[in-house]
Amino acid sequence: MTPAGLGSQAPLAAWAVAAGVLLVVSAVAALRVVKEGERLVVFRFGRLAAVKEPGLAAVLPGADRAVRVPLGPAFLDLLWLDAVTADGVAVTVNGTGLASVRDPAAYALDPGLSESATLATTEAEIRAHVAERDLVELAQPTGESLRDLSARISRRTREWGVEVTVVDLHRVEVRLKADLVRWAEGYAARAERARAEEARMGEVRAEEARSGS
Repeated sequence: MTPAGLGSQAPLAAWAVAAGVLLVVSAVAALRVVKEGERLVVFRFGRLAAVKEPGLAAVLPGADRAVRVPLGPAFLDLLWLDAVTADGVAVTVNGTGLASVRDPAAYALDPGLSESATLATTEAEIRAHVAERDLVELAQPTGESLRDLSARISRRTREWGVEVTVVDLHRVEVRLKADLVRWAEGYAARAERARAEEARMGEVRAEEARSGS
């Protein structure tokens, strides 16, 4: 082979090497490692293409947008929520919650919105929960009432792929002493009315018993 022939093949070899390197780089860029406890949601040209399970996943550079979605559970800090009980007492509620992603595709549409909307919805439902109960009920929450609260929250948060599985209200404080005084006075009045009604019903039952005999 003549030196001229070798010279003409050198650019071809260089181009082949460059093309090979480009292919390798493109292949590496197209691979994603999906960890346990997460999903990779792939949008192709703005449309949902796939939800990838744990393992190696391929995406198309330039065509795909890949969003990593942690399935959770994630803690919700519910701090210093102002609310008013059914008997008119202003309280501050502190608690925690657990949220998990149940629909990765819905969550991946806007992860930031999903997180902020979940927290805002949880806080709003807690205020509604407080407004339906008097101070005594609120101070002694039952497991059933808290499960009902988390179910109410989840019915709203499923829109963006999230379920709130646990809500715990671990501290309820009366904000104003005047509110506490009014509540105590009202509670005492209600208790007195209840005792009077019970005494009246007792007299009625006794009278019915005498009449029957």
